[in-house]
Amino acid sequence: MKVIRFFLILVPILSIGQQRFNDFREQLIKNKTYEYVYGFENNYAVFRTFNDKMGVIDSTGNVIIKPKFKYINNQKELKNLFEVGNTVNKKFKRGYIDLKGNIKIPLEYDDIYYFGKDLIRVSKNNKTGVIDTLNKVILPLKYDYIMHYNDVLFVQTNDAIDLFDVAGKQLTNFQAKDIEYFTDTETIVTLKNNTTFIINDKGVVILNSIKNIHFEKIINSHTYIVRNILTNKKGIINASGKYEIECKYNDILPSKSIYIVKNKDKFGIIDKNDTTLKPFVFDGISSLGYDEDTIHFKNQYKVSKGDLQGIINPFSEKEIIPLRYKYIQPFSDYYITANSENKNGLFSENGTLIIPEDYEFYNASKNKIFAVKNAKNYLIAIEDKKYAEIEVPADQFVKELFSWGISKSNYQIFKKGNKFGVMSNENKIVIPCEFDTIQNTYSTTEFIVKKNKKYGVINTKNEVLLEIKYDTFKTMKEVIKFDIKNKKETKYHSLNFSSELL
Repeated sequence: MKVIRFFLILVPILSIGQQRFNDFREQLIKNKTYEYVYGFENNYAVFRTFNDKMGVIDSTGNVIIKPKFKYINNQKELKNLFEVGNTVNKKFKRGYIDLKGNIKIPLEYDDIYYFGKDLIRVSKNNKTGVIDTLNKVILPLKYDYIMHYNDVLFVQTNDAIDLFDVAGKQLTNFQAKDIEYFTDTETIVTLKNNTTFIINDKGVVILNSIKNIHFEKIINSHTYIVRNILTNKKGIINASGKYEIECKYNDILPSKSIYIVKNKDKFGIIDKNDTTLKPFVFDGISSLGYDEDTIHFKNQYKVSKGDLQGIINPFSEKEIIPLRYKYIQPFSDYYITANSENKNGLFSENGTLIIPEDYEFYNASKNKIFAVKNAKNYLIAIEDKKYAEIEVPADQFVKELFSWGISKSNYQIFKKGNKFGVMSNENKIVIPCEFDTIQNTYSTTEFIVKKNKKYGVINTKNEVLLEIKYDTFKTMKEVIKFDIKNKKETKYHSLNFSSELL
């Protein structure tokens, strides 16, 4: 009980502390101390100067690392290491420094990636290796590709894959064509002659190859989907190599307590005893994720026939949502539907109609939806399986990146006259309607705006994150590159991948 009480007290303190950091960084931006200050992690934040250099400050604003790098990444998992990047001999190189600015990993790599648990993948001249945070070599820089999963390193060179542990000890010497990622502590190995077998995370073979059988998928540590290579049919065997379901289906997809199976060109549902729960009459069946602590969407599956979709429960004869919609999308605790006229409606998880199919939905989040009905724009609020609408004074909502359904965001780009702005689902204009174009970035709170043929970046607090003076922009790996043509001036705006969903 003492532990729980401490946790309940600590959460508000952490929230207050984080809010203080956020207020402080926003004040630094507003005062134009720096062009931009990124989020605080471990009491430190990366800042970008107006001449496009990055440094690090602490929670009181003291400069800890001077702004002399083109790129700095402050990762929560690395409390005293910062990934940095700079141009060296006309090439962009990456490495790591500590809080004092000491170089801990030399800036000599074309790419670096922190795996976690003190392991860093490094690449140079198209070769890859692994070092630790003390710059100790775990695997030399000689491999084609390396991935990390469940404390095992998957190492590929010359189209052959083998496994190493995190200390650099080689676990397998199969020179395999493929080794899948682990399910529990087991994985499938495929040799170059297409023979397959099962090993554990120590590299030990636990189920040998079976004649004319190809291991397709590990369901769990005792059950495997297999394919008979003579008939090309699939079945299920156990850890003893005995069949639980004979190889007679074109495809088998495990889902909780049932299997979605394909026979010829149609899909149906069977239980683990191979008893048919739903007949083979569907063109497609897909499971819907659900929260294990709730009943929302539990035992619910989207099915399709031709161009129409519906929702069923394999243990019930009655459809949850009739099979007559062009599109069905789970949304919070509800389903959004699109009918034959591309009009949207909203159903509860048990199939009760909440919002009639009179609208065209746009952005939405949690219990609010931007929508259009009869050429009028509305903000719809949903509560207790009822809804209310508020008319919004906009000529047009901007719809992109989706069709029929919704894009999850608290904000909506809108058009009034020939200008664009952004409003929140609190029915407030957060970016004024004065721009020639506005488009989303990866963040739901930052937008690329265009005004008088010039581009910049503004957030939903109407703060200018990047001055509106650039002729062109291009989205790259970690940044958006902005250019001024005649002055040959380039500015990089780091992508903010965060979202703000209520």
